[in-house]
Amino acid sequence: MLKIRIKKWLDSYSADDIKLPRITAGNACFDFYAPQKMIIYPGETGVFVGTGIAFEIPEGYHMKLFMRSSYGAHRKLRLSNCVGVVDSSYRGEVKGLFDNIGEMPEIIEKGERFLQGMIERNIDVSFEEVSTLTETQRGDGGFGSTGK
Repeated sequence: MLKIRIKKWLDSYSADDIKLPRITAGNACFDFYAPQKMIIYPGETGVFVGTGIAFEIPEGYHMKLFMRSSYGAHRKLRLSNCVGVVDSSYRGEVKGLFDNIGEMPEIIEKGERFLQGMIERNIDVSFEEVSTLTETQRGDGGFGSTGK
């Protein structure tokens, strides 16, 4: 089991307002709780919503941030960057970056689970420039080309 060091981000919140991430057995991601109430108004984009938590992710790993699936199904909030990536060198507060694509204000209540994270291992890659690539049946067919 990979142990991750975390700390409460007391620069912006009181310790009582911050809940540690929730890990549910069998789930790929863990949930973050909002340490304060946030209102995101219609048309607002790039609104930072803090988690109150900072991580010490081991070298060779990274964290991906996703919006909770219930938000996509029931709310008009979207992550501005689709998937957030937190590198192992970052030591600040983990925050989600949200857009309100609806016509009404969206409220993230204090203590509400609003974001989820997943820690993954980096894989080493290298690039080799070539003049041709291996042929496939799909070739250079783009979006929707496999359904034709």
